[in-house]
Amino acid sequence: MTTTLEEKGYKEEKVLIEVERPSASSPPTKLTLEQANKLANGKPFELIKGRMVFKMPDYSHAQTQSLLCIELGVYLKRAPIGRVLTELTHRFWPDNAHEGRMPDLSIILNEHLELGERYPTRAPDIAVEIISCDDAWTKLFEKAKLYFEKGSREVWLVDPYEKGVLVLTPTARRWEWNTLSSPELLPGLQIELSQIFAWPAAPSPAQ
Repeated sequence: MTTTLEEKGYKEEKVLIEVERPSASSPPTKLTLEQANKLANGKPFELIKGRMVFKMPDYSHAQTQSLLCIELGVYLKRAPIGRVLTELTHRFWPDNAHEGRMPDLSIILNEHLELGERYPTRAPDIAVEIISCDDAWTKLFEKAKLYFEKGSREVWLVDPYEKGVLVLTPTARRWEWNTLSSPELLPGLQIELSQIFAWPAAPSPAQ
């Protein structure tokens, strides 16, 4: 005698599987700069084709960025021909809401300041990138090329591991190992590289 599943108390149930759709609160797959800012919660990032790429500096990167900014700040207070700004977002494509770039330091001369704009649309006169241990040189050169296309006249690639600075212009490049200068853009600037790659030693306690 054959007993059916229903006679044993089992009943067929239909399981409906619905494709999960993003809720109204889910972030869009291609962000605008304004949307990305809200999601970033103050963390530095670049927006590339609507995708957030967070910047995660290591200790050497952060130390070098701070010390170089101090040296540039002292110079520009003494010779107020421009400003140095940390991690300023640039909107090189003002009609494209899905792109934004952020040099580690932006040196902008007075004649190119865009004081009425939240995000400058011109690249800084000198764009500074501090190298982290996982940075690829090809990517750094691609970024330098973009800066030149958008108005930069120099790009500094600062290497805290080799303790040197690669100074790029649209037509040349040179390594600096002792003193960093920019005679054409920052007359009189002389930064001893030993001052930006190591924090000054603490004074010995008084005996």
